[in-house]
Amino acid sequence: MRLSKFLSLSVAMSRNQAKFFIRKGRVSVDGDVITDPNLELADTSHVIFDGKPTSIAAYHYFLLHKPASYICKIKDTQYASVLELVKNRSKDRYYYFANVLGAEQTGLVLLSDDARWTNRMQRKLSKKPCVYQAKSKKIISDDQLRLMTEACLAVSENQIGPTINIQKQDKKTLLLSMNQTHITEIINIFSSVDLAIETLHLQQIGRLSLGDLPEGDYLEFTENEVKV
Repeated sequence: MRLSKFLSLSVAMSRNQAKFFIRKGRVSVDGDVITDPNLELADTSHVIFDGKPTSIAAYHYFLLHKPASYICKIKDTQYASVLELVKNRSKDRYYYFANVLGAEQTGLVLLSDDARWTNRMQRKLSKKPCVYQAKSKKIISDDQLRLMTEACLAVSENQIGPTINIQKQDKKTLLLSMNQTHITEIINIFSSVDLAIETLHLQQIGRLSLGDLPEGDYLEFTENEVKV
């Protein structure tokens, strides 16, 4: 890693500011004052800025069981941010979402202050089947289920990605295996058979599941521990 990048990550400053301070002789590496911002650091390099040791704080990675009435944004005028539930987060860091649920949707959300990781995860998750639990406000009849199944097959045939599968869990609840991009289609399919979704809960993405994690709680993990 270049010295200028290391300094910008370890101290609250831009890359240009880091280069300026390095050229001014305010940074030393392994006891020597360095004025070249492009110096490549070794894994064992010891960096001092203005007489104080610096290091890059580790990134944070979280799996959250999102409750309803929270939003996957940093700030919102109507809903509380899910970040308020994550007590272990660094208050001075910006967090990114690998997947996003609507305010009234519940379930699995991945977030991190590592922008590159969340971008990679977004691409991976977009290709993985998701398992949603959809609860209707009214009892789902056999005819309605048949029509919904036919509609889901039609959507699956016209789009690239995992096939939409429907399984009836009880008289009002369906388990749906589908792509994240199918949410709008599913809501429209419910509406087309005179049904409305009361709750929509994301249980699983690929191999990644909430397990028995309580609603509103979260797990912290390392970058390599998430397998989707």
